Amino acid sequence: MKHLKKVLIILIILVLSLFFVLLLDYARLNVHYLINRKNYTETFDVQGNLSNYVPQGLTYSNTYNIVLQTSYNSNHNVSMLYVIDFETGNLLKQLKLINSDNSVNTNHVGGITTNEETVWITNDYEINEYSLEEIIKTENNYIKSIKNTKLPNRGDFCLYHENILWIGDFFLNPFYKVPDNNPLLMGYNIDNIKDDLNYNVPNYIISLPKMVQGMVITPDNKFVFTTSFTPFINSNLIYYNNVLEEKHESYNLNGHEIPYYKFSKKNFEKNIKLPPMAEGMFNIDNNLYILFENSSNTYFYAFPKLRKVIKTK
Repeated sequence: MKHLKKVLIILIILVLSLFFVLLLDYARLNVHYLINRKNYTETFDVQGNLSNYVPQGLTYSNTYNIVLQTSYNSNHNVSMLYVIDFETGNLLKQLKLINSDNSVNTNHVGGITTNEETVWITNDYEINEYSLEEIIKTENNYIKSIKNTKLPNRGDFCLYHENILWIGDFFLNPFYKVPDNNPLLMGYNIDNIKDDLNYNVPNYIISLPKMVQGMVITPDNKFVFTTSFTPFINSNLIYYNNVLEEKHESYNLNGHEIPYYKFSKKNFEKNIKLPPMAEGMFNIDNNLYILFENSSNTYFYAFPKLRKVIKTK
């Protein structure tokens, strides 16, 4: 009995210690946010953060001056696409995501990007294509994908930039057996995948830092990533110089030798701390617009609650 009491006392002390540490970290994150909030400008509302929906991807269409945002449902209900007026911030429509075979998309939708004609959305080793024009014109409460295609990597985020479709992984996994044990970013020249959607042969493969959630490429060709994990750790905004200008190695993928590059200390430029749970982003006129998933009621314990997309230089 005495031993049982000792064990219980030790367990109580451990639980209280953990609670105290989390409380201090919680305070630290909020103080950091309050000190640095002058660097952020709140813009339009984050959509899809109620009823167990979790905001993920964000992109901008210059043709229609709209923002497209994705959310997945933590209870595995239908994933959603939101169309937002960039000038007013008004929600124009919300659309359920339906697959090309008419099934409901209940996957963990993540990245979204567009080349002003096609919209790509990544989810669980798959990439789905949608017509941007149809998204704009539809009067239905859903949008059906044109094609669903399997990917050789998980595909947690994506970016279209200068005719290249980039698809990258978040993976924080010690058993992810790839060179350097790092997640991968794969780049596809869309001219090669328009007719025959062959995602098994990318034009580039790049070794990524871990925990990447979103990506942009700046006008001067710097690669910028958001990295985040849990509500209890600051997010990062990490800048790298253009790794494609460096000498590359080779990566064997499905019997094909693909040019292989690495983001490393050699091409690292800077790291800026952000509030926890940064996700997708886009850049316009030297401004980054960043979405945070901590606004979701799934993370009721997360704070600060960034219920608006923030803009920062």
